[in-house]
Amino acid sequence: MAPKPWLRLGVAVLAVVAGLALLQPAPASAARKQILRIAHKEPDTLDPHKSILGQTQALVRFIYRGLTRFAIKDGKVTTAEVEPDLAESWTVSEDGTVWTFKLRKGVQFHKGFGELTAEDVKYSYERQLQREKGTRFAKNLDVIKEITVVDPYTVRITLKAYDPVFLLRTVGYQQGYIISKKAAEQYGDQFGWNPVGTGPFYFHEHLPREKVVLKAHKDYYFGRPQIDEVHWFDVPEDATKLIGLEKGTFDIIVPNTVTADVKGQVEKMGAVLDKRGPGGQYRFYINWTKPPFNDIRVRRAFMHAIDRQAIVDTLWPGGLANLAISPVPPGYFGHIPVEMPEYNPELAKKLLAEAGYPNGFKVENYFITKSFAYPKIMVLVQEQLKKVGIDVQLQLVEHPTYHRNIRKNLNPFVLYGGTRLTDADVWLHLFFHSGEAPDPETGNMGTNFAHYNGIDDLLAQGRQTRDPEKRAKLYHEAQRRIMRDAVCLPIVDVPNMSARNPKRVKSPFDPEYGEFALHYFYNYPEMLTLVQ
Repeated sequence: MAPKPWLRLGVAVLAVVAGLALLQPAPASAARKQILRIAHKEPDTLDPHKSILGQTQALVRFIYRGLTRFAIKDGKVTTAEVEPDLAESWTVSEDGTVWTFKLRKGVQFHKGFGELTAEDVKYSYERQLQREKGTRFAKNLDVIKEITVVDPYTVRITLKAYDPVFLLRTVGYQQGYIISKKAAEQYGDQFGWNPVGTGPFYFHEHLPREKVVLKAHKDYYFGRPQIDEVHWFDVPEDATKLIGLEKGTFDIIVPNTVTADVKGQVEKMGAVLDKRGPGGQYRFYINWTKPPFNDIRVRRAFMHAIDRQAIVDTLWPGGLANLAISPVPPGYFGHIPVEMPEYNPELAKKLLAEAGYPNGFKVENYFITKSFAYPKIMVLVQEQLKKVGIDVQLQLVEHPTYHRNIRKNLNPFVLYGGTRLTDADVWLHLFFHSGEAPDPETGNMGTNFAHYNGIDDLLAQGRQTRDPEKRAKLYHEAQRRIMRDAVCLPIVDVPNMSARNPKRVKSPFDPEYGEFALHYFYNYPEMLTLVQ
């Protein structure tokens, strides 16, 4: 099927004009089914272990589950505690290195691929540990030494050493999703568009550049969802999403960037803006291994030249987001506020002159993605840096290209955003451990864009520390070192936000408090209900 014209348009104004003609309420025939319509972006794959894109991670949660899930306590989803999911129980050895999981019996994979067994768990983790081509989250499982199938419903996981956050690694999120071994081996490289999991919905069809269709899994072990189908539309432009929400074409929309204007339009039409924490953080990583940023005076000049508050006030006014106060976001275990560099362009000029750049310098071919808030942030930063003599020549690229280029170390400083498992151990290892520095020659696709090695010792100690208070203090010191060495500049903490038609979609969680973990897409999509 050819993509709809309004889905192909790359210019917001044209998208709106075309969308006005097409965005009409669903026909009566479709109303007989409980269909949830979400406007986001098209995922690049539905293999949960092979994409870091937000839209992919949001959608795969409908299809897959993990051994554990974030726990619900007092009607709210936590991000620090887990409860059983595919595993009904587990035990751990006295030294904390051997975990034995008992699986639920009778859990069925989609499309007749049989019952979940320990072999599927072993396969799902080992394909990542073995760095199967395209897998993205292996670092989160590197603590594993061996996986043993004890019997069809028992799997034993032996760790290299005690790991204080191991249970969080088994949550259905990123590396924690369990896939069908039989399906993955049958489809091979085509598994990404032939996904098979155990989640509340199964993959039905993909209409490229139009939508992905999921259907309810009648054998879902927590009970068949009330929703019959999920239609996930590829809608690049926020203006078109908003029109669709107002017209009733979409039930939920996920804007690329929630601005004050977007918030105003959502409220005017009577929709609800759901906010969820801890959200994502936009920040700069500065590569301290290459000139001119191998000089700490240049790195500090860069930081003093950026007016972080002006960026927040311009792009997220009225409390839509918060000024970042640490390189580990609030809501993560081990977070602590640390001293941030003040906006001081005169000091920035002085530091540049001391470093041998009295007239500043030029950064050519600086790549920035067209997606989300990245270009808006970068245009403001470009103007601010120019005032102190740093001339950054921006080159807009598609989001996948951006991810490839920053892992080739093509940008001397990298703007990056996102969420991870909510523990400083995970966050700091992925973004600041020396083993995660990207290296195109070795194929290392890590995210330590600063190529920093200043907290490896603290991270190693944290992995060996069982006392939570002592472990938190190690991470506090790590955050202070990161700012001392000027290798990261946190900009803004932005909650995950989506707009919902409350007359159509009922959430089991109160959006006012924003405490259902990462996203209901990531956690409990089967709990959403529709009102006809």
